[in-house]
Amino acid sequence: MSLESLRKLRAQTVEALMMDLAQITRTLAQREERYQDLEAQIQHEVVTHDRQSVQGLTIEAWLEWQGRMDSQQAALCRVRREIDQTVEAWQHTKALLVEASLERKLLDIVADKRRDAQRADAARLEQRTMDEAASRRHSTRRESHS
Repeated sequence: MSLESLRKLRAQTVEALMMDLAQITRTLAQREERYQDLEAQIQHEVVTHDRQSVQGLTIEAWLEWQGRMDSQQAALCRVRREIDQTVEAWQHTKALLVEASLERKLLDIVADKRRDAQRADAARLEQRTMDEAASRRHSTRRESHS
């Protein structure tokens, strides 16, 4: 595979990883928002329960409230696990992006050095051609003066 092909492939990889990272970031924000909503719901339930407890609760009402709290706590735990998984995915993708970016920079440096070497070779060839032409002119002038 040519250097230019590798550079293009690495650039595409970097771009794809950046898009993945953006999507993961959006997902993380949504999950964190969902977590905060669930926490607020639970807090509201607790305040409501406390008010109703003062007035007295039947065992059925308490069991119903306890069921809702257990369900909400389970949902909160699920969202927390999803957030943790999303953070891990973000960290993994970020590490891949850093690695791909470094490889891309390295390939760019190699390509730049290769271009510089080609320019230097071309300049040397041009100088040699000019020197040979000047030498021939000088030789022909000397021969014509002799």
